[in-house]
Amino acid sequence: MESNEPTPDISVVVPTRNRLALLRRLLGYLDSIDDGLCYEVIVVDEASSDGTAEWLAGPHVTHHRLQVLRHEVPRGPSAARNAGLLAATGAYVAFIDDDDLTSPERLRRQLRLIEASGARWSCAGKVDIDDDLRVIGHGRCPSTDRFLERLLAFNVLPAAGQGLLIETELARSVGGFDEALDSAEDWDLCIRLAELSTPAFLDEPGVGYRTGVASLSTDTSKMEAAIRAVLAKHAATRARLGVQPAWWEIHRSLLAADLLTSRRRSARRALAALRAGPSPRELVRCAVTLIAPRAMAGRQMERRIAQVPTEWRDAAEAWLHPAHGS
Repeated sequence: MESNEPTPDISVVVPTRNRLALLRRLLGYLDSIDDGLCYEVIVVDEASSDGTAEWLAGPHVTHHRLQVLRHEVPRGPSAARNAGLLAATGAYVAFIDDDDLTSPERLRRQLRLIEASGARWSCAGKVDIDDDLRVIGHGRCPSTDRFLERLLAFNVLPAAGQGLLIETELARSVGGFDEALDSAEDWDLCIRLAELSTPAFLDEPGVGYRTGVASLSTDTSKMEAAIRAVLAKHAATRARLGVQPAWWEIHRSLLAADLLTSRRRSARRALAALRAGPSPRELVRCAVTLIAPRAMAGRQMERRIAQVPTEWRDAAEAWLHPAHGS
């Protein structure tokens, strides 16, 4: 980057590995953002073997504030994000996975919220999208009331990784992402951020979070192990604040993936949720899951789609459709 260029307002870190088509879509989308702010984009290539490195080095990549970092051996998403964080020159940093999308207005609006509120970081709402960019769910921001306590019990943030905008020095001061965690590293980071500053929330569909079948983890046991590791890591803070893990919510969130990937795990997960939050409604849900897990998965998907507010769907589709055609 030339020394006479202005310092970027925001650094956008994009980890990638062997998903060139999705990376090209995201970079084209980021390059089209024209909101008056100065951006740099940092792509961290995790030893891709699909032509990603060659494409990024080619003359057709025109983003003049593009940094490319490459790991010759894959080090994992947390290490990739941390490498980007270390290289960032912007006052604020955002992280976007190569298969997700962001509203062209999100980062500017989050920055203005931070400046107006005195917060040091922000999180946006999301819509879930499938592989064809259809809206199939949503996640709204929580209230700030007892936010740290609720975050310690369960990851209440709708997009704890992709929806963040963080003061760069704050992200560095808390140590970035924990590279020892295989999953839930974004939740862990947000807990550490929340101990220092309550976020400013942009409660609108700022992130398109890809949740197609191809993007789902097929082994929620690893996800649960990571969740338990985060709970153990912050056990002292939870004890000090009198917070218990929200196991019913945790098992319910993991059940959504289990229903699509494993009948046996679905049954175990439904029973675990029932033990954590016994109720007549949960008993019925458990019975249906045991008898017909695929039918239960279909019902859950229908419910998720129906629960998306019309205004959220309309707002998201207004910026998703141009991306679909890119």
